[in-house]
Amino acid sequence: MRKLYPESKVEVMGFMARYYDIGLDIATFGRYLPFIKEVIRMLKIKPDDRILDMGAGTGRNACLMAKYLSEKGELIGVDVSKDMIAQFEKRCTDFPNVKIINRRIDQALPYKNDFNKVFISFVLHGFPQNVREVIIENAFQCLKENGEFFILDYNEFLWPKLPFYLRLPFKMLECPYAFDFIKRDWKQILESNNFAGFEEFFFFKNYVRLLKAKKCHSNKEDRVRVAIPTNDEINIFPKMLGMAKYMFIYEMENGAKFRLIEKRNNPFAETMQHLKTLDVYELINDCSVIISAHIGKKGITRLQERGMKIFFRKGNIQEVLIKVIEEF
Repeated sequence: MRKLYPESKVEVMGFMARYYDIGLDIATFGRYLPFIKEVIRMLKIKPDDRILDMGAGTGRNACLMAKYLSEKGELIGVDVSKDMIAQFEKRCTDFPNVKIINRRIDQALPYKNDFNKVFISFVLHGFPQNVREVIIENAFQCLKENGEFFILDYNEFLWPKLPFYLRLPFKMLECPYAFDFIKRDWKQILESNNFAGFEEFFFFKNYVRLLKAKKCHSNKEDRVRVAIPTNDEINIFPKMLGMAKYMFIYEMENGAKFRLIEKRNNPFAETMQHLKTLDVYELINDCSVIISAHIGKKGITRLQERGMKIFFRKGNIQEVLIKVIEEF
């Protein structure tokens, strides 16, 4: 399996995946198991809860959560590593209401308003920020109204101020994305993604935090979904819309701000233009706005017939989005 984020250390496979739990116990001097048991107690799991475990790994956490569930409850893990999934299935074999699916958590999941709780443990920090936003949106979509999102990860802190005996291991063991993660205000980020009701629980001298947030009511009628073609994930693709490798999907809320919710691969990028046009439009048929550098005349007509609004723009995506907001 090829890693999509080479600098990340949360995409674990091979030898590291097979001996993940042993390595974790050694690295924490045996403190991980009592720690995670305490964390799971704080989730206040109800017998009939439906729980989604994002980046479920070997299933050790899932089995601990499953002990709180009755036969009416259910836990579904999501992981991309086949080595991790094999361990999960073996470990959770005694829990018939626990299963795992092989999916990426940074892509759309097949659930909507299905879960009382979503749990993600030491995974979110291992991705770029735009990908974290997609994962948060996925959690939001999967949760029921007033469902609870639990993020167990690093707290916010200044790396240079860590004690030397912690600063050196953090630098050696963690990926570059983690250094960005600890600088961000995660309550503010979650609030901007329609979460509220925050509670915090701190561990290991406040360097680790369990952050709890509730899904708030979201009026989807106030949202506008926007498609933008890109190759480098920074700039709008300068050629024809259908030739781009990716489609970035943004949502604009109340005419005030955009946020990236999904990156879609365009499987038709190498197909002849006249053969792929309609397929590409189906790829973005849930969008009402398209921002692109070039679209053919027939394509413009087809899109406008579907009620889509088109902005012809070039350059940096974020700069263009700021200007587009002013025109809505």
